[in-house]
Amino acid sequence: MLRLNQICLGLFVLILGWSPTASRAGEAESLREMNRYSPYPLVKSPREGISWPDGQALPIFATPAETLDTIEVQALSRDEQITFSALQGQVNRQKPRIYLLDARSDEGRDTWADTSTVALGSRKFYDSANKYDLVAKYAGEVEGAVLYDPERSPHYRNLAGTVAGLHRALPVTVEVQEQMKEHGIDLDVVVDLTRLSCSTPIEIYEHLYENYWKRCEKRLIVSARPDRRGGDHHHTRDIAAACGAAVVWLDNRIPAERDLMRKFFGDMKAGQAIVLGWYSTERSGVTTASEFGIGTLPADHYMSASVYSGTDHRIRIPAVPRKPELENKAYVAVFISDGDNIQYTQRAMRKIWDRSAASRGKVPLNWTIAPGLVDIGPGILNYYYTTATPTDCFAAGPSGMGYLMPFNTSKEPGAPVGLFLRDKERMDGYARLTETYLQRSGLRVVTIWDNATPMQRASYEEHCRNLYGATVQNFRDVPSVEGSVENQRLRFDKLVIPYAGSHEHMRRSLNEEIRRWDGESPLFLSYQVSIWNEMKPERIVDLVRDVGEQFPDKVEFVRADHYFNLYNEAHGLPFNLALSAKTGVRAGGAPESAELVIDGTPATMWTSAEEGAKWLRFDFGESYQISRYVIRHAGESGLSRALNTRDYAVQASTDGRSWKTIHEYHGNTENVTDVDLDPVIARHMMITVQDAGEDSTARIADVEIFGSR
Repeated sequence: MLRLNQICLGLFVLILGWSPTASRAGEAESLREMNRYSPYPLVKSPREGISWPDGQALPIFATPAETLDTIEVQALSRDEQITFSALQGQVNRQKPRIYLLDARSDEGRDTWADTSTVALGSRKFYDSANKYDLVAKYAGEVEGAVLYDPERSPHYRNLAGTVAGLHRALPVTVEVQEQMKEHGIDLDVVVDLTRLSCSTPIEIYEHLYENYWKRCEKRLIVSARPDRRGGDHHHTRDIAAACGAAVVWLDNRIPAERDLMRKFFGDMKAGQAIVLGWYSTERSGVTTASEFGIGTLPADHYMSASVYSGTDHRIRIPAVPRKPELENKAYVAVFISDGDNIQYTQRAMRKIWDRSAASRGKVPLNWTIAPGLVDIGPGILNYYYTTATPTDCFAAGPSGMGYLMPFNTSKEPGAPVGLFLRDKERMDGYARLTETYLQRSGLRVVTIWDNATPMQRASYEEHCRNLYGATVQNFRDVPSVEGSVENQRLRFDKLVIPYAGSHEHMRRSLNEEIRRWDGESPLFLSYQVSIWNEMKPERIVDLVRDVGEQFPDKVEFVRADHYFNLYNEAHGLPFNLALSAKTGVRAGGAPESAELVIDGTPATMWTSAEEGAKWLRFDFGESYQISRYVIRHAGESGLSRALNTRDYAVQASTDGRSWKTIHEYHGNTENVTDVDLDPVIARHMMITVQDAGEDSTARIADVEIFGSR
């Protein structure tokens, strides 16, 4: 049965009043609902203010000012950091003009500002001597002050930050207030929290929940540690201040505090909510949010989000090289850990990436990265994309849009082994949001921490159509974790080793796996290495060399997207024929650019304005059973949707002479058309554009065709 992907169908149903067939009739309402949150919008920074439409996980700020008022956090006390980050959020919500820097950043203080994909303008620096001049400059853009006393409890910093965000005010201590007055800044106190008698975290955040939570933004919550020990006094607090989001810090290892955190999460909706920040412990916090289908973007050291969010949002997805031809080999994919952590991508990853330039390009490396960077740090994501080699591949960090742990396999305090995300509706919401961000970021593989149940795997398969595959893992305590294939399409591959820390550990494991291999059919082995230990890129290069010398012509290390397509090809499952070196394409117009439709990125595009020459013909080199195609249109490349191909026909042929129409599409308005076909045997396929859109020029950014032997 021919099936249109729901993402494309939703708007079609709404606009044309089309009625689904009987088998799909029950889904009509869900299609309408999904269309609200899952289209792949053209995203760009507004001229001023914040852009945060439905379906977008995080707010997008305006383009930063040409000159940014800049101060290093080292010039600020802890409570001044609370005040200045709130000032940054209040000012930047209109247009980013304040930039907070960490002089001790791994990547270097000015590295990102001077990077072409971020391209911040000039910077006017303030220091310890004149820092209150910065407050005075923008005091007219805030509505007052919220007074608090951190000596009674450091958690008042979070309560004050939350309340100040709702009042468009600044959180200040008595000491900061006195400094302001000395510099001629006299803000009205709109709320005085020093009068409260609350003292414990439970009391303070219960007060927040009962008195302010109803007014807070429910799509975002910031989890920030407010005390002295590893305290988080300025990271991502600008986002909270700008958006009216709650700032909390509850220890999820403690049952009463975990229960209170669950009250906050219970009022948020899966697929429409994200946590920014971190937790007292990783697993206790992530599993608490996971119960509600809410992902976490680790951001406890992410700086000036309101500035980086305003940079160019045209994501420059790298082209994908053709995959190697399937042979009877052991195929190995190596994933590098921790890219889900956006503070890592801003800091340590930049340092590692630049230092490994001589090693990158020698062997395939699969770097995990956070798809949420398309909102909160597009210039950071684009730096990695534009400096990547053809052997650098990117995969989503656990477990999609935000760190989710649907099934925990490692027992820790506050995080017992077992299932945390039980509710299918919540899982589906998370999966739909993940799909939107996989599409926007160009990511095709997800690394899941840790395991996924049959229900969860089915949700990924149904709602994450962009996925080629996913990895699952067992850290310690659940030996039953297994790989699987969902709906004859999506492979879930169990990692041989998660978080491998040494060359010797990897080499010994590969030696054992390959020696056990019967050699009768291709072998597939996926590994994850810990970036914090020995296995930096140069050591992975050493590993590839050593294994190759030990098993000449038997082992091939591959990109993750190639790995899962090779797996499907080897097992008679549909794979993307556009990745095959045997696939060729010709065009009726602009033949020299025809190859751009199979280069794996919507950042390049084939166009034809010639009358009667708006067609693409594909030759797969041999016949396959064709079951699906995907077209990424002009809008996916940053152009207006009005320029998308509206009407087209798809034809198939076994000999290239006799053609059969297998599908026609009319009235397209979406950026991505994803269609399941009644399977047909064909060696050739042709797309003929019948209505090219607003200016009669055919534009197609990318085509994928899925077939099996």
